[in-house]
Amino acid sequence: MDLPSNPFAVLTFISAPAVLTNASCVLLFGTGNRYGRAVDRAHELADIVLHGATLNPAELNLRVRQLGSAQRRTLLIVRALTCFYTAVAAFVASTLVSLIGAILVSTHAAGPLTIPFALAFAAGSLGVLAMIAGSLMLAVESRFSFSVLRQENAFITERLHSTQHPN
Repeated sequence: MDLPSNPFAVLTFISAPAVLTNASCVLLFGTGNRYGRAVDRAHELADIVLHGATLNPAELNLRVRQLGSAQRRTLLIVRALTCFYTAVAAFVASTLVSLIGAILVSTHAAGPLTIPFALAFAAGSLGVLAMIAGSLMLAVESRFSFSVLRQENAFITERLHSTQHPN
């Protein structure tokens, strides 16, 4: 394997995983905040359900359903976080292996240089797949969260309607 005549080829092979690592970290920070909010909401709902003696049965039922939904939502976020951590690790590995491969090429080291290339490509591909999977999980979680919000809105609207227009 010869050193490419374009010096940017090696730089691109090393910098692309670094840029993707940065993107993964941005997703991690946002998802970490999302996780914190989801856990806080689950604790809030647990307190409401635990001390729900003053709630009417319909509202208590709503809050119990919301607590179950909060648990599923939190699980989706945890899985997305796992994917994003995996992506960061894979991109870091891809960058390191690419750098080692570039050094081996520049020193004209003997041996098969396809191995570092294949490892870097595999690690980078794993990172991309992990980012896609985590992003899809967050999309599902967002839709799920919106569904819970719609249920609460319908409950409140029905409650207001029934208090303003009793039968």
